[in-house]
Amino acid sequence: MFNCQIFNQVSTHVLTIKNDLQLNSDLQLINKYKSSSLNEYKQAIVLIFKDRGYTNIEIGQLLES
Repeated sequence: MFNCQIFNQVSTHVLTIKNDLQLNSDLQLINKYKSSSLNEYKQAIVLIFKDRGYTNIEIGQLLES
């Protein structure tokens, strides 16, 4: 029960960040991903790329370079 509550809070936080970042360009998101130290922030950016139709391999290549 306790673990489920933590997961729900993290997921809600990630979705909130995702909504805030949604209008950023791909280049802006890549720069924000690289400069961020927060895992939730990075998760939100990955979700945005997935929503935009990028594959996992493409996302990895974008965020790696």
